[in-house]
Amino acid sequence: MENMDYKLLIDTAALAGTVMLENGAEIYRVEETINYILKVSGLKTTQAFVISTGFMISLDDPDIDALTVVRRVNKSTTNLNMIASVNDISRKFYKGEITLEEAFYQIKHLKRNVYPWWLKDICIILGVAFFTGMFGGNWQDMFYTGIVGLCLVGWLHIGKVTEFNDLIQDLISSVIISVIASLFVRFNPQLHLNHVIVGAIMVLVPGAAITNAIRDTLHGDYAAGNAKILESFVRAAMIALGVYVGFLIMGGVVR
Repeated sequence: MENMDYKLLIDTAALAGTVMLENGAEIYRVEETINYILKVSGLKTTQAFVISTGFMISLDDPDIDALTVVRRVNKSTTNLNMIASVNDISRKFYKGEITLEEAFYQIKHLKRNVYPWWLKDICIILGVAFFTGMFGGNWQDMFYTGIVGLCLVGWLHIGKVTEFNDLIQDLISSVIISVIASLFVRFNPQLHLNHVIVGAIMVLVPGAAITNAIRDTLHGDYAAGNAKILESFVRAAMIALGVYVGFLIMGGVVR
C-alpha cells in the first residue's frame, strides 16, 4: 500500500498485542489480531509469533527494509472489555473504516477501568457470599463470607500498592481468608468453615486462565496452552497452600 507508514503500522500491531496479552487474551486471538493489522500493509511477509510472556512481529518485502519488533509482557490480568475493544478496532482498521492513525490513537487511549473500583469491590463481596450459598452454606455462612470478602478486597488494594506478583498475592489472600474464617468459627461454632472458605476463594480461582489454556490447545498452540495450564495449576496450588497455612496459624481448626 502506497504512502503507508510501516513504522506506525508495526507499532500499532505491537500496541494491540501488548494490550491483549496484558488483559488475558488467548494466544491465537492475539496473533489473529496482530495479523489483521499487518495484512493491511500489503507486503509480502507479515509474521507474528506470540507466547504468553511476549511476542515478535515482523514486516518484510523486497521494496523495504525489514522491520521487527520484540516485546516482553510481564503484567497480566483479566479484562474482557479491553480484549473486545482492541479486537473491534483492529477489524475496523482492516475493513478501512478507520485510518492507521485513528486505530493507534484509539488503542492507546482505551479506557481500562470501565467500572469504578467500589463497584468491583461490592461485586467481590456479594460474589463470595452467593458462592457460599451455591455450595450449600446457609444465610449465616453467606453473611460471614461477605465479611471475609470485605477483608479480602482490602488486602487486594494493598497488594496493588506493594506490587506483589500473582502467586504471592494469591498465597497471602488465601491465608487471610483461612485465618479470618477460622476466627469466625471459633466465636460462632454454628458456622460451616468449609462453606465459608470455599465461597471466599472462588474469586481467586484462575478459571478464565484455564479456559484460555484449553482454547489455545484446541487451536493447536500446544506450547502456549501447556504453559497456561501449568500457570493455572500452580496458582491453584498456591491458593490451597495459603488455606493450609491459615489452618496452621489458627491451630488446625477444621470444621
